[in-house]
Amino acid sequence: MPAIDRTKPQPTIAPTNRITVAFPFSTVKIHEPDDRLRELAAIVAELADRVAAIEPTADAEELQQRARSLLTRIAS
Repeated sequence: MPAIDRTKPQPTIAPTNRITVAFPFSTVKIHEPDDRLRELAAIVAELADRVAAIEPTADAEELQQRARSLLTRIAS
């Protein structure tokens, strides 16, 4: 058995594991929002409007703008 030279860096031997993941679908289908989602977004926007009316703060105004923006995106 040959002697190990401790002055040289020794190679690191690390096994590798590979895993293959197969998904059970070939395409992703995106559907348009239905009426229930649009109605929910309208309710959230209305609640944000009421919160802003009760407590007119910068946070309430930002929430109101976000809710209105979401409603606009979903409705169109």
